[in-house]
Amino acid sequence: EIKDFSYVPISLKPDEVELRVESCGVCHSDLHQVHNDWGGANYPLVPGHEIVGTVEKIGAEVKELKVGMRVGVGPQTGSCESCHDCGRGEEQLCSAKIKSYNTATGDSQQPYTYGGFSKRLRVRAKWAFPIPEEIPSEYAGPLLCAGITTWTPFVHNKVRSGQKVGICGFGGLGHMAVQFAAKMGCKTYVITRSPNKKKEAEKFGATGFIISADEKQMHSHARSFDFLLSTISGDGVVYEDFFKLLRPDGIFCCVGLPPKISFKPNLLVVNRLTFCGSYLASHSEIKNMLQFCAKHKVLPQIETLKMTAENANKALERVAKNSVRYRMVLVNN
Repeated sequence: EIKDFSYVPISLKPDEVELRVESCGVCHSDLHQVHNDWGGANYPLVPGHEIVGTVEKIGAEVKELKVGMRVGVGPQTGSCESCHDCGRGEEQLCSAKIKSYNTATGDSQQPYTYGGFSKRLRVRAKWAFPIPEEIPSEYAGPLLCAGITTWTPFVHNKVRSGQKVGICGFGGLGHMAVQFAAKMGCKTYVITRSPNKKKEAEKFGATGFIISADEKQMHSHARSFDFLLSTISGDGVVYEDFFKLLRPDGIFCCVGLPPKISFKPNLLVVNRLTFCGSYLASHSEIKNMLQFCAKHKVLPQIETLKMTAENANKALERVAKNSVRYRMVLVNN
């Protein structure tokens, strides 16, 4: 349960900024962390990693940000900066990454990083990204999680205009992925077990809609997709049914986190398919994604609540019931 909590923060470091938090999105992973579903939660835990705020203080070494700038902070707020992955600009793959909350600080005054369900936040300036003026604050936060999670797979796998792309699952992640694929010029299909989502999918740019439980529909698209992005986090999925949709050398990329994935490798082998995952985004990918969203008017569909402990609990309850369409955002007045 979320309760009011106050603390005295660690002194502002030379490379940090202090933000006045304007809004923070509520993600399903916040729910998992609060309930310690994945293990490793440290309490008191302050969730929130889809953060937008205004810079109020800057450290002595900060050059790229100024007081009054509006910035966004996502799930990652640091890395080791010395490993192979950091050296090649893939900081999100660093094994020593720092998260926006629940990462040990080594300081007894504030033993763990605290997230965006708050009024103020201190973070390294390098991990605070300027928000284009075209994007309202309450819409910008989810882009730093759901946005980058679905943007990066298209970029990394070199998805291009004209290709046939399927988005498996249509919710908080899926509705962002559909917009990216459509604005990139792809032939964009939503593949879901929910027939009632067709109009919503079309509103966000889908040109096709497939009911995954309909064998006839699925068979009619066999061996025709170049790329499938799975946002599915539920279990009981028959992955072989999706593999049959891919043409040879096609790619199936997972960003959803189901409890378990199981399938026979036959179709992967004989059709030379790629099965892969994707996680967060590099600095350059985050900046490019924000510019793309500003240019093409790619925004999440959101619901908002005033940021209070009571409303945070209400928001997490709605997320648990999958009743949010499609991202919940807490807003500081």
